[in-house]
Amino acid sequence: MIRIITDSLCDLTMADAQKMNIDIMPLLVRFGEDEYKCGVDLSNEEFYTKLEQSSEIPTTAAVNPYEFQEIFRKYIDAGDDVVAILFSKHMSATYQSATIAADEIESDKLHLIDCENGAMGQALLIATAVDIRDSGVTAEELCEQIRSLLPKTLTYMIVDNMDYLHQGGRISASAEEVNETVRIHPVLRLLADGVKPVDKVRGRKSANAWLVNILKEQPADTNYKLVIGHSNAIERAETLKEQFREAGIENEILITCIAPIVGTHIGPNSIGIGYIKG
Repeated sequence: MIRIITDSLCDLTMADAQKMNIDIMPLLVRFGEDEYKCGVDLSNEEFYTKLEQSSEIPTTAAVNPYEFQEIFRKYIDAGDDVVAILFSKHMSATYQSATIAADEIESDKLHLIDCENGAMGQALLIATAVDIRDSGVTAEELCEQIRSLLPKTLTYMIVDNMDYLHQGGRISASAEEVNETVRIHPVLRLLADGVKPVDKVRGRKSANAWLVNILKEQPADTNYKLVIGHSNAIERAETLKEQFREAGIENEILITCIAPIVGTHIGPNSIGIGYIKG
């Protein structure tokens, strides 16, 4: 059997994990002295309520090597192959923790993949890996197919309020002041080596229009799902899904709530997409 393991940065819930027969390793988020396992002690939606009520920015922690080593050994000792598809190593220490664990185990039944992505893009790759696994391939074939999709996996995010980017040191105070005056929303793309600003839009309607237009300019491969991610803004996500359908976009659409680690930096009411370019 092939066991697919990922981390909670993929935005999928523990209920999703059970349906998909995968394991999600939870990262930690701390509000003051209160510590929560993402998706276990605190849902993604509950996180945003706490974020808006908190006077301090929460801190986060990666999955530690021992936790990876424990789950890797459990499955390998049972005779299973393990494929761990994890958040970009340039944006989280979680992949490094998995590497340390893998070096200790030294098994040819253990395969690590840096998904060079996160959030919606990572959720998409996990969902795709599940479909590939269920088609009856070997672990090596699964890894080969997922790695071939990495360069074509695109993730865009439009931030609703730059205050959280400013608090996290991602933008200057002057940029935040401009946002508050004219409601400018930065468009970010998640890349293998980090997050890159690629555009900016004015107003939420323009944000949705930008996402529709990018799919017209760089169409999605209809053989794969398309993921809409939101930071506790389900109505925005549902509206965007309707707009995609009106624009003739036929991909199966999965809607996720963006997990706490990324959510710490983008804040509530943001929206984005992950898809595989055709």
